[in-house]
Amino acid sequence: MIRRLPATAVFIAVAAQALSAGAEKTTAKAIEPTQTIKPPEGEGYFDETFGLADDGKRLAVVRSDGATFAKIEIYDLEVTPPKLSSSFDLPNKQLVASRIELLPAGKGLVLIGRERPDDAAPLYAFLFDAAGKPGAKVGPATVFSRPPADGTARAGLLVGFDRKLGAHGAEATYTVTPFHLDTLGPAGKTHAYHTDATGGLKSPPVRVVGFYDGYTRLLAERLGAYDKAADVRKPPRQVVIDALSGKILDEKEISDVVGWAVTGQLRRDRPGQALFVDLNQDGSGVDVIDAMGKKQSATLAVPFRLYDPKTLLTEEVTVPGLLTFGIAVDPLNVDAIKRKKADLPVLDVYSADVAQGTVKLRGRVFTPRPVTFRTRGDKLVVLKRFKSFARGGDELQIFDLR
Repeated sequence: MIRRLPATAVFIAVAAQALSAGAEKTTAKAIEPTQTIKPPEGEGYFDETFGLADDGKRLAVVRSDGATFAKIEIYDLEVTPPKLSSSFDLPNKQLVASRIELLPAGKGLVLIGRERPDDAAPLYAFLFDAAGKPGAKVGPATVFSRPPADGTARAGLLVGFDRKLGAHGAEATYTVTPFHLDTLGPAGKTHAYHTDATGGLKSPPVRVVGFYDGYTRLLAERLGAYDKAADVRKPPRQVVIDALSGKILDEKEISDVVGWAVTGQLRRDRPGQALFVDLNQDGSGVDVIDAMGKKQSATLAVPFRLYDPKTLLTEEVTVPGLLTFGIAVDPLNVDAIKRKKADLPVLDVYSADVAQGTVKLRGRVFTPRPVTFRTRGDKLVVLKRFKSFARGGDELQIFDLR
């Protein structure tokens, strides 16, 4: 789930395709919703957590009034208006959902959430069949995540990740537990990584930098070998470890030490991510940064000065190397102030392919209110959030992406 960030968070959207900013400004028009879903009058609201099937054809939402009921509703988006194909009550009205993963049609879903409305409470994953019958429950965990759909067996996993801090420095214990997404049954043994006060592992002897790819990969750093002849130590080496087995998958010298350090900071701020965006040095644009710390300068579809840099909405989709993101035009941007006329509040939604170095502006959406969005396949679902409440909204809009 992706949401408009508070003003204290500073994130920037990315684009990597060489589009003409002037042309984009004049030709990009807001797309209209093809479908709309509203709760029955007087019967609650939609929660901010909702899930789309990987093909974008089904939508699962939580509808609640915050006190007397909470239920899951699954809609078929292949028909207009969307067809309510399944509806069932949650067994615990206090359950706070943080993520919903729809299984193949007729197989139900996995809901990830907390059993009480407390952000410090642990997360659990709950399996429900298509009729709403509760199945397996796994946890607790710090976070649950899905690996990328890369054609390997890990594509069908749900990974539970837990972190317990020690008493000194970077001392910690990280545990990675794989489950089959469709059953929540064990998909292998739990693997634990214990770091000392410097963040180092005993075996292999490396310093942990962070986890990514649904917590199935561990990125680490190894000291470079000492060159006696030159009386210098060679540059450090980056190491990729399979977090599900502990085996080293790749190791090579770090060619960009500064970029590597920047990526390390990003991983501390945004754990679990493989792809990042960040302000460039002069704050006039952004860089796209991959899992290994490689930067690509990004050219935005419209001039960067028109955007509000605090409104990044971003998600890594299940396709490896792809990132969906949105950023809102600031109605009171510098150009608008100069002409003494505010711009319309719109959200630009992009799909970036980091490997190809390309980006596609897939839709511009009129957003007079704060929104939460999610994309899968060629569908974009936008929740129009309440202005006066901290959570939820009263309308879901479905768009066909370009």
